[in-house]
Amino acid sequence: MSLKSTLTIVSLLIAITSFAQSGDKLIRVTGTVTDPESNQPISAKVFYEKLPYYDDMGVANTDPGNGVYELNMIENQKYIISVKADGYKPISQEIEILDKGLGLIEKNFKMEPDAMHEKITLDNLIFARGKAIITEESHEELDEFAKWLEQRPNAVVQLEGHTDFQGNADANMKLSEDRVEAVKEYLVGKGIKKSRIKTKAFGGTQPLTRERTPEARTKNRRVEVRIIQQ
Repeated sequence: MSLKSTLTIVSLLIAITSFAQSGDKLIRVTGTVTDPESNQPISAKVFYEKLPYYDDMGVANTDPGNGVYELNMIENQKYIISVKADGYKPISQEIEILDKGLGLIEKNFKMEPDAMHEKITLDNLIFARGKAIITEESHEELDEFAKWLEQRPNAVVQLEGHTDFQGNADANMKLSEDRVEAVKEYLVGKGIKKSRIKTKAFGGTQPLTRERTPEARTKNRRVEVRIIQQ
């Protein structure tokens, strides 16, 4: 065993012994960090600092697959928990670690997009069924959005295409990609510079609802506008 490994083990044993002697009890604090609209997991950092002297602190990363984080904090102590993620407003909350006999506290967070990442849904954007052809009923809303961009020459947006989750995943992804590109082409045709319009396709990976009614499927098929610069 290397000297470095030996010293690490010794340090760990000292820390465990010190903790045992102090009589403090650790409580597991866990939960999820998600987007409030899509309920999708967010890759975030969750920090904790013990009050009032900040003499116990740490950080955990959420699991990018499910948004779950896990921390261990001392029972009957107060902490500040802060959550930070790119594109979202930071969260800071005080929490008191009170065990209810489970040895576990669940604390979930929903992060609001920051001012530069807010989303607009084009509610009246309609495509031909299963195609990327924009119907005439959609022109009025797109023309209004083009005017909105003209009035904000520094604005940069990202068009995000979504389909319903049912059906072939690859076909859904391709359809959502074609549709946002069709919207981009329409706006460029109205005089908006290409460099101001980014696109991203999600297919059926971020449905607003898992219901299988016609109304639910219509709700899932959408194009959202994320404002990334104003």
